[in-house]
Amino acid sequence: MSNTHSSLASPQAIAEVMMHIGHIADSLGYSRGLKPSQWTALRYFASANPSQRTVSAFADFHATTRGAASQTVEVLVGKGFLTRVPVPEDRRVVQLHPTPTALDLLEHDPLKEFAAVIGNLPQDEQYQLADVLSRVLRGLLIKRQAA
Repeated sequence: MSNTHSSLASPQAIAEVMMHIGHIADSLGYSRGLKPSQWTALRYFASANPSQRTVSAFADFHATTRGAASQTVEVLVGKGFLTRVPVPEDRRVVQLHPTPTALDLLEHDPLKEFAAVIGNLPQDEQYQLADVLSRVLRGLLIKRQAA
């Protein structure tokens, strides 16, 4: 490997590229009056099993506090994108369901732009990327839990 390639593949350089990609992807999430965390919540509640459509489950998924998740949910309820539905078997549990307006909005999800760039990669590179990024994510989560 040449010196140029080895400097591009250093752990520091790779981490910097990944951070830059993250910042660009995050900035895409400031669209249509929503913030990235609100898009994440909409995606979550639109795709989660009904039993997982709770603030607590979303907080666990998003690796955030119940309070932060609750604030995000409150904003989305206020904007008419989520509705609260009490669970008949347990009145203490409230599920959150996306409204038709939210489902329409998700048709314009800015994450689709990011996914399209990945979708233009050859299939084998997509699999390799998914594998490597999954391992990096697992490693970061393990370090985070240990802290």
